[in-house]
Amino acid sequence: MKYFNRWFVPAALALLSACSFHQVPMAVLPVGPAPREEIKSSNEGFLMVYSAWSLFNDYPSSTDHHSRYTITSDDGKLNKEVQNHIDRFDEGPIRLPLTPGSYKVSARSAHSGRVVVPVIIKERQTTVVYLDGSSPSDVVQAHAANMVKLPNGQIVGWSAEPPVK
Repeated sequence: MKYFNRWFVPAALALLSACSFHQVPMAVLPVGPAPREEIKSSNEGFLMVYSAWSLFNDYPSSTDHHSRYTITSDDGKLNKEVQNHIDRFDEGPIRLPLTPGSYKVSARSAHSGRVVVPVIIKERQTTVVYLDGSSPSDVVQAHAANMVKLPNGQIVGWSAEPPVK
């Protein structure tokens, strides 16, 4: 019993202290629509967030889902939690129609915890945010200088700012 108390208390303190710290969300540059992608049927823009895979399934199924995220408009008119899939058989992410403007997305990243990504939604274009560890590999080579990255090098999306020449 005397050995149990000697090792249990320090081990418990070490484990409990790790749970008590809250990570501060990381901020990155604004992400905008992919180059030359236009949708001709609507005046709205669209947002797709490839958030980290959910640790918990909302439904008892074998399908994994992208985790939920929160979107807030810069003018404060919109503050919404988005369930990032349509139903229990859909992996997502959903394509969210939005009024053109500036927003902030707070979502879980696969490698950096919770991040806050400013996004620009443009009329008839889709802005895509990659936080699940994947990247738009087919387009990266052509637009590598115009990519927004997390500090660990993970590609988040295309820069909303014009590339510096």
